[in-house]
Amino acid sequence: MPYFNEAEVIVETLEQLRAQTLAPLKVIMVNSSSTDNSSLVVDAWITQNQSSLACPFQNLNSRTNTPGGSKAAGVDIATTDLVAFMDCGLNFSTDWLALQFAMLTSDSEASWVSGGLITSGQGITDKCAIAHTYGYRRFRPCMPSSLLRRNIFETVGRFKDLRAGYDAQWIRDANRCSQKRLINESVVVSYLGTSFAPNLWQVFKKSILYARPTLRSGNKKTPSAYVLAAVLGLALAIFLPSIFYYGVAGYPLARIALVGKKSKANASYFLRPDRLVMLVITGAVLDFGKLVGYLRGLIDSFSTK
Repeated sequence: MPYFNEAEVIVETLEQLRAQTLAPLKVIMVNSSSTDNSSLVVDAWITQNQSSLACPFQNLNSRTNTPGGSKAAGVDIATTDLVAFMDCGLNFSTDWLALQFAMLTSDSEASWVSGGLITSGQGITDKCAIAHTYGYRRFRPCMPSSLLRRNIFETVGRFKDLRAGYDAQWIRDANRCSQKRLINESVVVSYLGTSFAPNLWQVFKKSILYARPTLRSGNKKTPSAYVLAAVLGLALAIFLPSIFYYGVAGYPLARIALVGKKSKANASYFLRPDRLVMLVITGAVLDFGKLVGYLRGLIDSFSTK
């Protein structure tokens, strides 16, 4: 369980772990270089409750500063044959671990099992952002809630030390290595509070943060497409403005269509003029943030060579 500046919610997360109907053999909390008092809160909770805990809780200050690096640090010190992952700030059921254990151990050919994230959001900006990214109120398999046979890391390798994209990159590697993954739709997690970002400025900043490490994760297609689209758009605006205007007019339709694809039946929530307008604005902010993030990632790649 990696955490970063989660002092306000981390006790709730610890209590959810404590309440599992199938107690893990050990819980490893990995501090991702928090700058608040999250680590002190974890230490205090462990000290206060250690006599009544069904298993030991360890607070690991690994000096990692990304979710990928922190999860890898936890795996490195784990000694069990099975390793589970959950993220701080999520709501999960008390039988999450029991359900995953039952499904994984029922299939000897499976290397891991995942539950899924359902995002609803708080406020129209947050709802629009998740509609463009995760899909509004749609079940999406994810690494948090997953239970894995530890030897899968010997075949696939460690998670990369990335803030975003580490899980997608690792899943692609696992698929290439023919590691069987089960999906348990009975295991659902959701965010405690905001799902993506509460306002447009935070949407912009988060999209930069998530896009910047994409090249390091091995995904070159998406950054290339964004940069080429920006160059093409600039060229059309200068030399063929009439065609550029058609592109600008078609952009809202493309963004709305993408939400329909990702959110499916739940996309009907946005069929109101004010919500549609906010949907397009949020999509534009996301795209611009991604472009800035990809360009910064490109600069990073050149500076490290």
